[in-house]
Amino acid sequence: MRCTKGQVIAVMIGLAVLGTGCHKDDKDCPEEPVAVVDGRDQFIGQYKVYDTLGNYQYSMEILRSNAPSKDSLFVVNWGSRFNFWVFHDDGDLSGNFGIIPPFPSIDHEGHRWAVFSEDDVPFRSNRMIDDTLRMSYSISNIAFYVDDGVPFFEWSYREYGVKQ
Repeated sequence: MRCTKGQVIAVMIGLAVLGTGCHKDDKDCPEEPVAVVDGRDQFIGQYKVYDTLGNYQYSMEILRSNAPSKDSLFVVNWGSRFNFWVFHDDGDLSGNFGIIPPFPSIDHEGHRWAVFSEDDVPFRSNRMIDDTLRMSYSISNIAFYVDDGVPFFEWSYREYGVKQ
């Protein structure tokens, strides 16, 4: 079946009308509001924490919080010893987890510790990668163990916190 020249022109005009007629004017079609994403949301949740051999160590929870005048996260039962704030701006969408506890950090039993974040490039430490928070840190009570009446303890940790 052959199409006449008039039929081809009519189909082309129809397609052109459909192509231009389906677009709305900018004033008729307002832009969708941009969803605000809080950079802290990627960390919020319950975690099971494992050592690098896959042995379960403890559970912890990370909550969204606002420390005085700062956007932050509140970590409950970190290292199975501490609760503390991690400052993380709500606009920061990076997976960086800035472990900088206060000095001294007070554990659940009231003992004082020096806690330090450790940078371990091969381990990709202190970052959220997918559902896993990689944590690299050290703790020491060298400045406090005599006054606190406890044995000296110092250790370096590499742990995986897997979000539940």
